[in-house]
Amino acid sequence: MRPDTEIAAEIKRLEELKPKVRRLTGFGDDNHKAIEAQILTLRKRFMEKQVWDKYEDEEYSQLLDSALQACRWMREEAEVEAPSKDWEPLAQ
Repeated sequence: MRPDTEIAAEIKRLEELKPKVRRLTGFGDDNHKAIEAQILTLRKRFMEKQVWDKYEDEEYSQLLDSALQACRWMREEAEVEAPSKDWEPLAQ
């Protein structure tokens, strides 16, 4: 598990990026809700089962994928980048 200071820094970065990222994708997915799902996952320190329970109705959605990425990054799974890395190019 990543240290609390690292998780707090990632939450802050996501909060800073959110208003800079376009709300809706070309497919109608809500980027802001996806970022919020990541922030919630990190704040609550959700484990993977908790993410699935929270977003079970969102299977195969951007919300579930985003929350799982945050969970896996927090748990330091191999090859998982910080969630903010995916949003940085969209925050121009």
